[in-house]
Amino acid sequence: MFNPEQAAAFDTILESITNNQGYFFFIHTTGSCGKTFFYNTIATEVKRREQVVLYVVSSGIAAFLLNRRKIFHLYFKISLSINKNSMAGLK
Repeated sequence: MFNPEQAAAFDTILESITNNQGYFFFIHTTGSCGKTFFYNTIATEVKRREQVVLYVVSSGIAAFLLNRRKIFHLYFKISLSINKNSMAGLK
């Protein structure tokens, strides 16, 4: 199902979730390497465990490809016009 690098990342991410470690993970690679499949497989496993999955992506294309997705600036209410007084809408 996964190549060795994906399998190692999958195991590491699920270990973090299982042990409530609260880590953030960033997966970056070239196109057509299986990132969407990877993300959706992790999300499916996490939802199977009855836990919450929050996708936060940086582009509309990524948001389109992922299930239940939202672009980070919309989710966190971050303005695209940033100045010294800008604040995110986090609560």
